Amino acid sequence: MLDVGCGASLYRRSTEGRYVGIDISMAPYGENCPRDLDVVASGVDVPFRSGVFDLIFSVSAFFQFPDPARALGEYHRVLKPGGRLILFDYNRRIQKDLEIRENMKRPCWTQWGLKKLANRAGFRSCELLLPFPREIRGFERFLRLLEEELRGQWAIVTGVK
Repeated sequence: MLDVGCGASLYRRSTEGRYVGIDISMAPYGENCPRDLDVVASGVDVPFRSGVFDLIFSVSAFFQFPDPARALGEYHRVLKPGGRLILFDYNRRIQKDLEIRENMKRPCWTQWGLKKLANRAGFRSCELLLPFPREIRGFERFLRLLEEELRGQWAIVTGVK
C-alpha cells in the first residue's frame, strides 16, 4: 500500500502488507513529531512504476497538492488493475477555514466534488464513505449528506482502477 502525504506514518503498523509512505519532506513537524517516510516525493509526481500498488490512500493531505487532477492521474497509473484508492480529506468548509488561518489559497471541494475528480481521473465504482449506514436512502440520505457537508469535517471517497 502507498500512503501519500504520510507524515509520521501513523498507519505503518496497521497493515500486514507492505507499507510505503511518501511525503514532500523529511523535516519534522515539531520537536516531538518526526516524519517516518520511505520516499521523499511530491504527491503529484509519484516515483514508482505503473501498476505496483493494491491500495493508495491519503489522509488530510490531498487538499495541499497544487494539481489534484494530476495527482489522481498518478495514483491511477501506479495502482494495479482492481486496486483501490481511498482519500480522506477535509471538506470545503474546513479547507476554507484553513485558507483564512494560513493565508494560503488551495484547491477546495465538497465531498461530491472530490468524488467527481476521482471519476474524471478514471476511477470506477467511486463512492462517498459516510458516517451513517448505507441502507439509508432517498430523501433521508440526501439530508444526511447535506448535514455532513455543512457540519462534518471530511470528504471521504473511494474508487477502483
